[in-house]
Amino acid sequence: MRSQSPALRLVGILACIVGVVGYVAFDWRFESTGSPVVTVLALACVVVAVAATIWRSVGSL
Repeated sequence: MRSQSPALRLVGILACIVGVVGYVAFDWRFESTGSPVVTVLALACVVVAVAATIWRSVGSL
């Protein structure tokens, strides 16, 4: 199921930009869990995705 939400698209675009800039400029490696910054960014994206899914399913009841 694809989302048509502009807010979720914006979150996805921002996550992509942060990931690319972090990889290129700050040498972040997303395959390891050693960096707290990477972990916090990943958790924030997961929380937004789960909240949007719950919001959408509750709204359709």
